[in-house]
Amino acid sequence: MRKLSGVLSVVLLLSMFLSACSKEKEIVSASSKEVPIKLWIYPMMNGKNGDGNGNPDDWAKEYARQFKEKHPNVNVSVELLDWAGGTEKIDVSIAAGSPPDLVYTINNFGGVTKYGKMGVLEPIDPFLEKADWDDYSEAVKGAMKYKDKTYLWPWLKLVSGIAINMDLFKERNAVELLPLQRPLRDWTFEEFTKAAQATTFSRSNGSKPDVYGTGVWAKDAPYYMYFNGVANGGNVTNSSFDKTTITDAKFVEGVQFSVDLANKYKVSPPGAAGLTVTNVNDMFLNQQVAMYPSFSNIADQVKKAPKPFEVAFVASPHGPGQETTAWNNVGGFIAFKQKDEEKKKLVMEFAKFITNTENSKIVKTIAVFPARNSTGNLYGDDPVMSYFDKLSNYGNSLFSRAFGMAPVADWEIEFQANLTGARSVKDSLGNLEKTIQKELK
Repeated sequence: MRKLSGVLSVVLLLSMFLSACSKEKEIVSASSKEVPIKLWIYPMMNGKNGDGNGNPDDWAKEYARQFKEKHPNVNVSVELLDWAGGTEKIDVSIAAGSPPDLVYTINNFGGVTKYGKMGVLEPIDPFLEKADWDDYSEAVKGAMKYKDKTYLWPWLKLVSGIAINMDLFKERNAVELLPLQRPLRDWTFEEFTKAAQATTFSRSNGSKPDVYGTGVWAKDAPYYMYFNGVANGGNVTNSSFDKTTITDAKFVEGVQFSVDLANKYKVSPPGAAGLTVTNVNDMFLNQQVAMYPSFSNIADQVKKAPKPFEVAFVASPHGPGQETTAWNNVGGFIAFKQKDEEKKKLVMEFAKFITNTENSKIVKTIAVFPARNSTGNLYGDDPVMSYFDKLSNYGNSLFSRAFGMAPVADWEIEFQANLTGARSVKDSLGNLEKTIQKELK
């Protein structure tokens, strides 16, 4: 009996050992199963290092390769979206039940709000450590959430100011009208208007101007024009994102200022209703426009202009009694719903990998700023970038998020109607209010 008992003990131990090995094999097998991750991005930079030497998806494929070294079972496929139709393609994929796992978006596309409201995004809160959250400025944090959940892994931030053709201001003896000596270079609507009037003239002494103080346009990027509503103390929605405030007096008055620049003060090239941001950009480079709302990269374009000139940057003007506000945008990655818990963790880990302190530094190649504070000062003593970095702390993320609640085409139609006199600003904003309020419900 003792011998039989001993044999049974050995058999039992062997059975337990084989069972444990089997379970361990299952765990290894589960953790090593192939995990495909679909990443959709827009063409922003070329080459593995963003240096322009290569294709617009090379940098993302390089990050995918590096991530695979740590996770051999993960295969990341990269697909390029078109800036013009990218959001529509995402919408179609959602409707078909096959969205990508990760998508690059910018917050004026309204993706966080739109898809967060639809319930098709994965909240990143369980994966977002306190150290990550504390690494972002308040302007960046404002772009990350929809209601009480966080959906965006921030990667970069953009901020715009007013580009100034200093040669034109010197030609018109109007440099003293610029706020260059103020710490933040901020100024009011009234001061901006006076500077624009001083630089609207006919160089050929004709009856009509051939140089204009600023540019107003209705097509392609109309948010610059509506931003004056924010600079006047208004906004598209309230801070809790449950009610549109677009018809409040402050916002209406600010947008009216945009219209007045073209129609009342006539400091913008004629035909503003049909102009695009590209048209005005070209006029600025050709020294036909003295001031132009733009990003820091316009400085490099000026160097390549037909006749280069000295460029400076100041803050966007604001309404009386209002504080300086910058048009702010945050770019980052959103993750769509995952059925598999293991894949969800890997998708989030890949998003966090792309947006970590070191990998965020690549955005310097497109003259923007990493979203993380821990990247430090990447631009050294560059006066232009140092100024924009300072200005970025005054960014209004609520506006750029809320702007995406209505199609850009709708904003264009309404602003065109304002510029042509077909509708009042208040009536146009009332039309937009209906669309936005539906989205908020």
